[in-house]
Amino acid sequence: MSPLTLLTSVPALVAATPVVDIDATIFIQGGIFIALIFVLKPVLFTPWLEAQAKRVTSIDGAFEKAKTLRAEADALSSDYDTQLAAARDEALTMRSHMRREEEAAQAKTLAEARAKASEELDANRARIASEAEEARVALGGKVDELANTITEKVLGRAS
Repeated sequence: MSPLTLLTSVPALVAATPVVDIDATIFIQGGIFIALIFVLKPVLFTPWLEAQAKRVTSIDGAFEKAKTLRAEADALSSDYDTQLAAARDEALTMRSHMRREEEAAQAKTLAEARAKASEELDANRARIASEAEEARVALGGKVDELANTITEKVLGRAS
């Protein structure tokens, strides 16, 4: 046979062969299939299905736990932010109050220092005025003497 005749006869052979050959062995194959189902179900399929169910349950449980933890974390975060804002407000109020108290204390100290300085200044002015008056009185009597002394020294004669 030539190669060309073989190529032309292949489609004819394929068309003539049935796709599924049904004969008496189908009952034997069916029996083997059913026997395998009864044997493999408790040994293979049931444990595998249980493992899949446990996996799905654990994954779903983990997702639910994560959602719960996220909600708790958000609640704690908002509570923390609220407490932090309240603490900041309290600190600001306390700092403002302390600043006002310190400014009042400084104003009081400054007023006391000014009053004391004013008293000392008035006392010094009074003392200087009295000393100046004493000097005037003391020098008032010596003016004529001094004038005569200066005239004698300058003019060389007594006045």
